[in-house]
Amino acid sequence: MAALLLGLRLRQYGRALGRNPWAIVTLVVTALGALAGLGLLAVLLVTLRVLAPTAAADAVVLLGSGLVVVWAVASILISADDALAPERFSVLPVPARRLLPGVLLAGAIGVGGIATAIALLLTLIGWSADLFALVAAVLLLPVQLLTCLLAGRALVAALSRQLAKRSGRDLTIVVGSLLGISAGILVVTVLEGVRALGSTETLLGALSGVLAWTPLGAAWGVPLAVLAGSWLEAVAKLAIAIATVVLLWLVWAHDFRTRLTAPIVQGGGGRVRGGAWLDRLLPATPVGAIAARGLRYRFRDPRHLVNVLGVAIVPLLVLVMNVVVGNSVQVDIDAGPGAEPFAAIGPMLLPVLGAIVLMSVAQLDAAYDSSAIAAHVLTGVTGAQDRAGRALGMVVLFAPILLVMCVLSTAIAGSWTLLPASIGATLGTGGIVLGIGAAVSPWLPGQTPPPETSPFGAGSSGGAQALLGALIAMAAILTVGAPAIGTAIAAAWIPWLGWVSLAIGIVVAVLAVWLGVRIGGRALERRWPELLAAVAREA
Repeated sequence: MAALLLGLRLRQYGRALGRNPWAIVTLVVTALGALAGLGLLAVLLVTLRVLAPTAAADAVVLLGSGLVVVWAVASILISADDALAPERFSVLPVPARRLLPGVLLAGAIGVGGIATAIALLLTLIGWSADLFALVAAVLLLPVQLLTCLLAGRALVAALSRQLAKRSGRDLTIVVGSLLGISAGILVVTVLEGVRALGSTETLLGALSGVLAWTPLGAAWGVPLAVLAGSWLEAVAKLAIAIATVVLLWLVWAHDFRTRLTAPIVQGGGGRVRGGAWLDRLLPATPVGAIAARGLRYRFRDPRHLVNVLGVAIVPLLVLVMNVVVGNSVQVDIDAGPGAEPFAAIGPMLLPVLGAIVLMSVAQLDAAYDSSAIAAHVLTGVTGAQDRAGRALGMVVLFAPILLVMCVLSTAIAGSWTLLPASIGATLGTGGIVLGIGAAVSPWLPGQTPPPETSPFGAGSSGGAQALLGALIAMAAILTVGAPAIGTAIAAAWIPWLGWVSLAIGIVVAVLAVWLGVRIGGRALERRWPELLAAVAREA
């Protein structure tokens, strides 16, 4: 049965790759990203092994514990898109005990599972300072891998009833989005806190020592105890590691067995409230109707909600990170004449980052509609109306968000004279990415998670088409958007150039959106069938 499920999983991947050539490109890009991360990990472990062998062992314990947490959190976020959910096997006359091993192994087939296995092999570098510790680590590799795989399965099993409710799924998505987006600032803050408290190596050892006694790091704590020569402690941690695997397996198996005979039915979102105020705000035309529908979906569809959070939060997180690092690394801004303005340029241009995030929102908007986009075809909506309605909805929602970001960043920079420059650079960049997104979407609609699935499932990053669209947008920003951004930077020394940047930014934004709507509309008139087939393939 395990071999059968593995074969089915591989055929499923093969069919998806054969049906969509862009899926192959996405797989290659994802694999290259994983290889880059693994290469960085290898360099880090080798460096620690040579310079600080004790710190290398402690780092491995932290890495292993982090892998368990990542698997647990990621499994919850993609639980709605689980192709191996027990409900899919409920009609088969096969007992759970025969399905469980195959489901577990099939779930590990993918870039994430393979990368985790390779990362665990790389952790052996940290134990190579001692032969007995290395042998113990090699013997515990299966336990470590099972801990990662079962952590996600067991946690999803424990929360399966709550995740079946719309309110539970939405709360999970919001919290998961915030944690995922803010992961960088959390790591930087923790590292800065550790550095401020004292010796990094000492604190690293203390933290690894605590985690080694917990279910998260016990499987990596055994070789750590062997390295220290504490054999009794190693036996105790081995018992914790094995007990963790057994407990996780029992939790998952019980839920799997229950759901085979009593499948969980996903709950809906309840009564949908009207939006009369929104209809009064926008024109009573096809463009206004499309814009209003898009605005409603931004907050009702979790996939869109993640994008809204990204545009609103990413600049703030980078700003907070800049403040944290700036407070810990004192920079003498009086080092030379004219050095002060440099400190204000970074915060002033942070909203531009939020505008760049809009690229994926604009390009993938039609893909999020999936087969529902057929309503535009059947009702005779023109390509220009489709593009203009989507662009109008994004302007109504995201323009105020970006303007608030400009005000906050200028306040942090400490120079209100830079506000026009910040707005000009942000509006110019935002207009360019909206225009590029509208123009390239008919040709590169991108890949998104299907409706009623997790926004962190397959296609959550947009795929290779979104990457190509982002490259086109960046090229346009560096050329067409250069005047607005350049004059905004120069305004740090010559304040009146900020108003020039504002004027240029507004003109560039209007022209870019207008051209994007016209070009994208004409392309859409010719490619309605191709676009519908591309975005509805997962429906």
